[in-house]
Order: sequence, then C-alpha cells, then structure tokens
Amino acid sequence: MLCSRYVPRLLHLGLVVFAVALLAGTIVEKARMRSEPARPAPAITTSGATVVDVARGVDAGTLASIVRLAADERVIAVDDQPVANDFAAGAAISDRSLASGTYLDLTVASVRGKRRVLVLLH
Repeated sequence: MLCSRYVPRLLHLGLVVFAVALLAGTIVEKARMRSEPARPAPAITTSGATVVDVARGVDAGTLASIVRLAADERVIAVDDQPVANDFAAGAAISDRSLASGTYLDLTVASVRGKRRVLVLLH
C-alpha cells in the first residue's frame, strides 16, 4: 500500500525534473547563440548552369545582348578553351559557326565563383 502511494508522486517528480532540465537547456542554448557573432555565409564556388534558348537567325552581335551577365562577371572560357579577356572571348565566339542546332558553352567567373552558360541555337 505504501509503495502504490509513492509511485505516482515519483513519476510526477520525474516529469517535472525532465521539463525543468529541457527548459534550462533551451535557455542556455539561446543565450549561447546570441553571444556568438554571426558568421558570414560561405562564398559560392560553383553554381548551376544557365541555359539560354536562342531563336533562328540571331547573329553574333545580337547574341551578346541576349546572354545576361552581372556587372562583375567575365567570360573566362568558350567551349572549355580559356580566353584571356573580353576581346578574346568575343573573337572566340565570332569564330564559331552559329548554325541552327548547335550550342555555345561559356564559362563565366566572378568574385562569387564560376558558372556555365549554355546557349542553344535553333
């Protein structure tokens, strides 16, 4: 009889202790997160490919206005062939035959990393 009176009390006491420990752990974790300085997000090294679909009859001059690059982005390779600067990239693109059914593979780099631009010509 004595044991049956103390079991529910011990069970309730155990649940209260567990709840207090859980609450204290949450408070300590939130305080630790507030005291740590925020870390900057890691730099993007490589992002996915961008696909540009171009209609039939577009020449190389118009192609430059269709492919959108950010202000700090530069073409560093045309069809996996490295180019030294923007002029060399333009020359490499104009040397390619822009026939229907072909594609142009550009590697673009910026301070955020590299990305691929695939230009599909119809």
